[in-house]
Amino acid sequence: MYETFMAGKDLYSEIASKAFNMPYEECREFNPDGTTNKAGKGRRTQAKSILLGALYGRGVASIAEQLFGTPKSKEEEQSFTKKAQDIKDSVFRGFPAIKQFEEDSLEMAHQIGYVTTVCGRKRRLPDLQLPEFDFEWIGNCPYTDPLDFTNADSLPVPRERQLYYLGKLSRAKFKQKQQVFDEAGRENIKIIDNGKKIADATRQCVNSRIQGSAADLTKLAMIGLHNNKRLKELGFRMLIPVHDEIIAECPEENIAECSKLLAETMSKAAEQILMMPIKCDVEITKAWYGDSISLN
Repeated sequence: MYETFMAGKDLYSEIASKAFNMPYEECREFNPDGTTNKAGKGRRTQAKSILLGALYGRGVASIAEQLFGTPKSKEEEQSFTKKAQDIKDSVFRGFPAIKQFEEDSLEMAHQIGYVTTVCGRKRRLPDLQLPEFDFEWIGNCPYTDPLDFTNADSLPVPRERQLYYLGKLSRAKFKQKQQVFDEAGRENIKIIDNGKKIADATRQCVNSRIQGSAADLTKLAMIGLHNNKRLKELGFRMLIPVHDEIIAECPEENIAECSKLLAETMSKAAEQILMMPIKCDVEITKAWYGDSISLN
């Protein structure tokens, strides 16, 4: 990825090239003459969807539906999912550090309960440290400890009973789990399934590092823009950040210089952190959703 950036190539086109084992030129969105490369754009879009979907915690079935549409049959669903999985596997083979980053992020959260952004900010994900199942008594505990002189009025569910039900749950299919829960209930034991919490935290894990790092860089860019004396002289004013964008305004006669300084400041915001070039595109409009204004 670093070599792709340094060579000035389009990252998603390079990923598509690896994913489909085709020349880079056949995976670009546009031809050299500026016309749209329909086939290349399609390959680039698929590779981009796979990469972002994987890094943001989307399952392969969800990515397949985005790429190929809603399946009309079980067979078509299986076909779509296999195609998406094949592309994902090709992307990870071509860029193994992506998979390593995903695994390292999960390991970090499992070990210390949080992940960090590029600037070291923490996103706490305590749910990733939860056991798959918790056990507690329904109502009063049937056991008492005569040697317990604390304020605790009950003991935890005995480990032997926990292991018994954990064993049954490990062998149970999805619909059979409720039968295990019901059996435990007859013993006044409540089994708490933490699966959804763990799955949600897993999806947030890598996303938190990427989006959080983008937020770090945006904040640094905002500080740089705020401290730029020339922009203040030109009447430039920040209005609101939107993800990794900054909406700002300036007098119409100063558009050209403000645009140049805005792009330079945002591009340089990360140079001491990422050690690689970052591109910033500036769009000029009279209103946020208005038609673009060209300076040429």
